[in-house]
Amino acid sequence: MKKEKKLRKETTMKENVGKLMLDIGKLVVCGVIIGGILRGAISQVILIVSGSVAAIILFIFGLFWTIKEKKEDKE
Repeated sequence: MKKEKKLRKETTMKENVGKLMLDIGKLVVCGVIIGGILRGAISQVILIVSGSVAAIILFIFGLFWTIKEKKEDKE
C-alpha cells in the first residue's frame, strides 16, 4: 500500500514538472510576441530564433514527461 502511494506521488511529481515546462514554453512564446511588439534593443531575428528554440525545447520535454507518465499510469 505504501509503495503504491509512493509510486503515485513520484509519478504525479514528474507529470507536474512536464506541465510546468509546457506553461513556461507558453510564457516564452508570449514574451517573444510582446518583445517583438515593443521593439527593444535586440534584433528581431535573434529574438524570434532564440524564443522559438527555447519554446520548442520546453514543449518537447513537457510533452515527453506528461505523455510518459500517463502511459505508465495505464500499465
